[in-house]
Amino acid sequence: MFGLFNTKGLFRKERVAFRHHLTAEILEAFSIGAIALNEFIFLKSLDGASYLLGVLFQVSIVIMLFSIVFNQLIRRTNNKKKLYKISIWLTKIPLFVLIFFTPETRGEVFFHYFFIGIYLTYSLTKPLLMPLMNMILKQNYRNENFGTLYSRVATVNKLVVVISTFTIGSLLDVDNFSFRYLYPITAILSIIGGYIFLRIPFRDNSIDIKLPMHKSLTASLSNMTDIIKKNKPYRDFELGFMFYGFSFMIAFPVMTIFFNDVLELNYSSVAFYKNQATLMSLIVLPFMGRYISKTDPRKFGIYTFLSLMFFLIFLATTEYWTGNFEMFNITFYYSLLIAHTFLAMFFAMMLLLWNIGSVYFCDNDDVSTYQSIHMTLTGVRGLIGPLIGVGIYTYIGYFNTFMLSTLFIIASVLVMYYSMKKYPNHKLN
Repeated sequence: MFGLFNTKGLFRKERVAFRHHLTAEILEAFSIGAIALNEFIFLKSLDGASYLLGVLFQVSIVIMLFSIVFNQLIRRTNNKKKLYKISIWLTKIPLFVLIFFTPETRGEVFFHYFFIGIYLTYSLTKPLLMPLMNMILKQNYRNENFGTLYSRVATVNKLVVVISTFTIGSLLDVDNFSFRYLYPITAILSIIGGYIFLRIPFRDNSIDIKLPMHKSLTASLSNMTDIIKKNKPYRDFELGFMFYGFSFMIAFPVMTIFFNDVLELNYSSVAFYKNQATLMSLIVLPFMGRYISKTDPRKFGIYTFLSLMFFLIFLATTEYWTGNFEMFNITFYYSLLIAHTFLAMFFAMMLLLWNIGSVYFCDNDDVSTYQSIHMTLTGVRGLIGPLIGVGIYTYIGYFNTFMLSTLFIIASVLVMYYSMKKYPNHKLN
């Protein structure tokens, strides 16, 4: 555990960046822990409709369609740290509005849409803050240390997320509306963490763009298309992600409904299963951080997708294999315990693959562009995936919906496998 904080052999700028990066992510973890229960809060505390749950899940993904716009905004901004500060306030301040949610508003559709709107603004974190964060870190972490240091910080972050999720889940079981106070508190911690992260040195390499925004966007689309056409390993990487993404977006909104309507889990039980997967992922995350830096990201992706497939298989069997026992106000399903062991592997690998996987296909100056392509494609599949999932389960049931998701995963694995055979060098540009 203490090896996570070992900075021996690092350059001075890496040690400074690692210290501020770590502190910021610890504070951000409290907000992530709260958001982890977001969909269950929507169903259980607010009595939201199933179709709106699909919308809630969808908004955080569809917003990534605008990654190309945010990428242009980032490129045009001369003071990227100032943009980072503005983005912090933009994404965190809406959480304070939740103070107006009371038990009397439960079941009111207006507040359901209000809740979705707040989450929509919060979701700008990924397409706006993540490229800026990666740009800053890429300047300070050497390529051979990037995956290792990133995974160390992520490990500590996830440990704090576990504590946050468990604590908030327990408080929600006592008072289903305690989120109205908890979310603003975590927002304050997140804002403080953002300012600490900005203490990392950064040399702004902004370029003077003469083209109007609409022409720049057209040029960016053309550039992104050109990258997808010419960088075939990266094209296949994103195609595999597309199939995986449909699987994920079909299954996970339905999983929340399955937990609430079929298994009738309380907040403590849901928090336990989330924490089981997160805690177990901490064990393998540091090893995965070293592994992703040394292997083909497509091969890493195959293992990542397969771990999700086995999770879905065991999750689906819970509908028929209902063996369980209760302890400490938690319902332990045997099949879910096995399923979340595979989910732990998925969490550890996907955290790295999604956040920094595209970095290994490009040069330092193209990090923001490649990340924008990755996020934009995520938004494309997010347009239909979640709502399709919620619609499908009403016709074919939970088990068949989860099995359909596994077929998409098999397709993603085949794409990655054949790509590796045809283009062995993933750095081929």
